[in-house]
This record gives sequence, structure tokens and C-alpha cells, in this order.
Amino acid sequence: MVEYTISEIIVDYLIAEGVEYAFGVPGHGCTAFTDVFCDRADKIKPIMVRHEQGAVHAADGYYRASGKPAICFTSIGPGATNLVTGLATAYVDSSAVIALCGCEPQRDVESGVLQAIYRSHESDFENIMRFTNKRVWTIHKPERTPDIIARAYKEAVTGRPGPVLIAMPFDIQSKAIDVPELLKPSKRRPLGRSVGDPELVKEAAKLLASAERPAILAGGGVILSGASEELARVAEILGASVMATMMGKGAIPEDHPLFAGYGGWSGTMPGNEVAKNCDVLFAVGARFADLSCSGYEKGVTYNIPPTKLIHLDIDQLEIGKNYPVEIGIVGDAKATLGLLIKDLEAIVGMRKYEDLPWVKRMWQLKKGWEESLEKARSSSKSPPTVPRLLKELRSILDRDAIVLGEAGWAQIFLFQQFPVYLPRTHLSSGGFSTMGFAVPASIGAKLAQPERQVVACPGDGGFLMTLHEVATAVQYNIATVTIIINNLGWVAIRDLQRIQCAKDRDIATMFNYEDGKPYDIDFEAFAKSFKAYGATIRKPEEIAPTLKDALKSGVPAVINAYVDTEAVPPMPGKWELPKPEYLIRKLKR
Repeated sequence: MVEYTISEIIVDYLIAEGVEYAFGVPGHGCTAFTDVFCDRADKIKPIMVRHEQGAVHAADGYYRASGKPAICFTSIGPGATNLVTGLATAYVDSSAVIALCGCEPQRDVESGVLQAIYRSHESDFENIMRFTNKRVWTIHKPERTPDIIARAYKEAVTGRPGPVLIAMPFDIQSKAIDVPELLKPSKRRPLGRSVGDPELVKEAAKLLASAERPAILAGGGVILSGASEELARVAEILGASVMATMMGKGAIPEDHPLFAGYGGWSGTMPGNEVAKNCDVLFAVGARFADLSCSGYEKGVTYNIPPTKLIHLDIDQLEIGKNYPVEIGIVGDAKATLGLLIKDLEAIVGMRKYEDLPWVKRMWQLKKGWEESLEKARSSSKSPPTVPRLLKELRSILDRDAIVLGEAGWAQIFLFQQFPVYLPRTHLSSGGFSTMGFAVPASIGAKLAQPERQVVACPGDGGFLMTLHEVATAVQYNIATVTIIINNLGWVAIRDLQRIQCAKDRDIATMFNYEDGKPYDIDFEAFAKSFKAYGATIRKPEEIAPTLKDALKSGVPAVINAYVDTEAVPPMPGKWELPKPEYLIRKLKR
């Protein structure tokens, strides 16, 4: 028997699982925990972020870029509650994060210790955090620690991935218990994959083989499962047009002949046309969120029924949730698609999809769509259009470069008009639509893939929410590039206000002084004050040389790229917010 403290047991188990980084902010509520890193510096590295939300986003970005979890840690009280938005972002987008935080000592519950909440209820921190995690634990008994950390890691990475949290009373963190031997991870969690019901897979193969206009929707579950090759193979056997969701972007190369685009409000015209005209739709690892379905208005994006839906997902909750299914299959995407391929090859063989009218029609639609974007992409106006900026960026970056987006028009432009070719190269705060995600997440992504180019593309509004994490990147020389797509305000919300209410009714969205003049922040000077590379783009001809210099600098870089404040991405789908009733009455008069 060997004595280990609770904190040692937790960290050593995570090291055994291959965890290499711990992002966090130390405090009095986690000193015993952080002390463990001192003797394990060659195995796990703590990264001191500037805000706890940034710690979660960094761990989240690390997982999205690599498929391997990292941990985030905080102290008690406000440090711990600062995790909430980051954990919710990871939870909605099915990203595995291991969060650990301090909490008040058990001996002092309801005593009103520093940074504890106690007046109306006995401390119940778990209830604050429960809705943002797959599961939450508090270590009340030291001897349960080996079991809790094994369960927590297993919960995070198996099934539908997601964040988990362990709260550690700080008098428990330092306690030692006798442990016969440290747990071997392989003994505590399942290996292999769950395969969908073979009979249902056969039925799906028959229905897909009978389709005249088959389509596939690739969601984030394809990327999480590592099923991109299998998905492309199914599409090629059938001659099926492939769409992707925001989380599924990169599941199939965007230069693949069968890639059609995206459905929904902020999707593409070809994607929406394929979605509403297919006779059989095969959705893999997708949740049919409202924006990707044009608010579920029939015939705008999807037309289910009469379109027959086959839905494969690891989470049975998603099957039949928003659309009725013809066949619903619960299973891992990679394993189940592998089984489907065998059945399809037996039925179909291999179609020459180049000759199929359905595919030729999709190609025509894509050609027209690309031509419609060319004016904005080639514009020489100053400040540049966002499409021109992204076109230049794509031409400069390597094929395997990682780009990151977050809520706002910058995210929509990036999703809609910036092609990617590999899984885990487009990382965006999708379902929870969090501002402030891109910069800290890019730090995690760069640590996960140090040999790749990593570029964050926040708007100026989002950048202002977590700009302090530039200091983290500089301190550890994590050479990310941040391109601030600067339209001098929360312009996406301004435009939504104009659409929902009226063109003259946008309010509290533009960064203006009281006299109406723009409050224009010198982000280049900010970057240099943080000892990062800083630059500014105001003209199209400045884009390429500035980007190249930033990438060559070898240090964290921030580029302030001014863009046309009136530019709006094309919206081929539909998503309407309810108009206030007093405005409806006013319009009637």
C-alpha cells in the first residue's frame, strides 16, 4: 500500500490517460491540487490563463483540434462560477473537457468562509454547474477519489462526448489515503465502438439504394467518430450529394465532387436546394438545430416528409427529435458506416456518379453560387469586404491549417465562404454561439497541433470579451494568429434588429461615442503593448503581405482588419425573430 493525496490520485490518473495540459487560474481553493504539478512538470504542463472562461475554451479548443481531452482547473467561488459559459459551450457542441475546481472545506459548510455562498441554502455548487456538464461530482469522501476520477474521464470521452466537473473541498485535496496501486485506465472504461443494429442498417442500405436523389447530412458526430473516410465512401457508392452542419464542416473535403454545401439560414444556395429536393436524406451525427433548418419552416431547407429521413446518431435523444424518421439507428458513426458500406456494395456496387442527373444538377447550382460570390471576393473597395479577406487568407494558409470562429457575422462568413478540407480544421462555438471563444480556443488548438498554422477569426466585439488571453499566448510563446474582423460594433445584432423591427430601430450595437462618431480601438497598439506582433489592414492590397508577415513572425500575432460595416453574408435560408406586437400594430396603421 502506498499513500497518495487526493490531488495526486487525480493528476496521476489523468497523466495515465495521456492528458498533457492543464489550463487554469490558481487560487487559495486549489493550492493543494496545483502543488502536484511541481513534481510532474515533465508529464503535464499547467498553462496559466488570465480568466477561467478562457481556461475552458482553451481545453475545449485542444480537444476539438486533437480528439484528446485536456483539463481546466480553478479555485473556489467566482473562479469556479466563471467556468459556466465555457462548459456550456463545450456541452452543447459535444466537446470533452475535464474541469476541476475547489470548493469550501467540509468542516466549514455554512460557516461563511471566503468565497462561499451559504445564506439561503447549504452550499450546493453542483446545482449551479449541473446543466452545463454531462455529470458533476463533489468529493465528500477521500477514498472515493479513484472511482470518481475514472468515472469522470469515462463519462467525458465515451458515448456523446462532453464536459464533466469534479469539485474538490480544499480540506479534502490535501488528504492522503492508502492505495494498493494506481488505476490502469484500460481497466475502467470500455474499448471499441457501438455498432448500429445490423438489421436496421440493412434496411437503411435498401432505402438509400432505391433513392433517385440521395443526400447525406454530415454533422459533428462524423468528426468526433473519425468517420470522414467512411462517409465519403458511402456518398461515392450512392452518388449522394453531401451537406454539412457547422459542427460537421470539414467532415468531407469541400473540394470533393460530391460536396454540395450547407443548409439553413446561413448556409448556401446549393445546400438548401439539395436539402429540400432530395428524396432520401441520411443524417449522420447531426441534431437539426433551428438555424440549419430555416426555423423548421417546411420547404425552405428540409422537406420532411415527403423526404424520407434515415438518422444515425450515438445519442438516441437526437433521433426523431425535430423531424420524423423512416429509420432511426443508434450507434457510432464510424463503426455503423463501415457496416453500411458492406451492405451497399452488395446491393449497388459502384455507381458512376459523374453521369447522374442529380449530381450534375448540384454541380450547376454550385457553379452559380460561386459566381454570385465572386464580386464580393474580388472587390477592391476599402475597407475590404469579408469575402475578399477570407479569399486571401485561404490562398495563403496550408491545406491543414486550423481556423476558429465565434458568434457574429465573422462566424457566418467563415462557415459559409471559407473552404476547409480536413476534419478538426474548422473550430467554432456553434450551438451555444459563444462570443469570446476563438482566441483562447486557438491557444489550445495550437498546443494540440503545434506544427500547423492556427488562425482565430473573431469579430471586434467578440475579441474584446477575451482579449486578455493574448497575454497567455505571449507568455508561453504559443504562436497563434488572430485576425480581428473589425466592423466597429456588434453588427450582426444590429442587422437582426433592423430585420426584426425596422431599419431605423437598431440600438446599442455600434461602438460609437455619444456624438455618433466611432469608438475605434487601436488593436495594433494593444497587441504591441502585450508584446505580441501587431498590424492593421485597411486596404485589400494590404491583406496578403500582412498575413504572411504575421505567420512568419513566429510569435503570437494580432491583426486588426477593418471591413465594410454594411457587408452582410447572403442568407439563402430563413430564420425569423418574432416582431414586437406594438410594431405590428404601428405598421397596420
